[in-house]
Amino acid sequence: MEPAGGRGCGDRELVSGSFRRYTTDELVDSRPDAQAREASRVPLIVLLDDIRSAHNVGLLFRLCDCVNVEALWLGGITAYPGVSEHASNRIAKTGVGGSVDVLPWRHLEDPVPEVRRLRDEGWTIAVMEQGRGTTSWRRAAYGERTVLVLGHERRGVRQELLDLADVVVELPVRGITNSLNVATCASVVLYEILGRWLEADGG
Repeated sequence: MEPAGGRGCGDRELVSGSFRRYTTDELVDSRPDAQAREASRVPLIVLLDDIRSAHNVGLLFRLCDCVNVEALWLGGITAYPGVSEHASNRIAKTGVGGSVDVLPWRHLEDPVPEVRRLRDEGWTIAVMEQGRGTTSWRRAAYGERTVLVLGHERRGVRQELLDLADVVVELPVRGITNSLNVATCASVVLYEILGRWLEADGG
């Protein structure tokens, strides 16, 4: 009996035979140049507000570059390249592949006014947080232009940013651990948004 979808065990050889792994040289050669990156940026700004771990910041640089978002904003106490040698080294360690050098980013002592401005300009403000009244990440309406806000690892997103949210997005946590790493959370939602953007763009 074939599993749902009509693919039987005999097809495994066919799938395996049709797959060829890219070499490292091929992956390097396929990197888009600056013009191609600018032409295909997803209309998405990621805001990290009061993120304590510079390692997490580096991971978000790498993730945002992979998705090719419009910009990464680093708010409040969030570490940023150049703020100290210690922070820069930690960010560089996890933000591999040159992402720190090519991804547009800025540091904001207080990101609230800029987020409010973008909301007034029609951007959707999506906050990742846990609580009552949240929306599943798969059901959320992210809008054509989105600001995704992630906050402090323990305290969460500050109230001033929550007050600006059009949607509060939550991932299900079904085990005894009550939270996920901030970069892990961001990756789920960013690839959900990217998938929708590619479908709408015909990609």
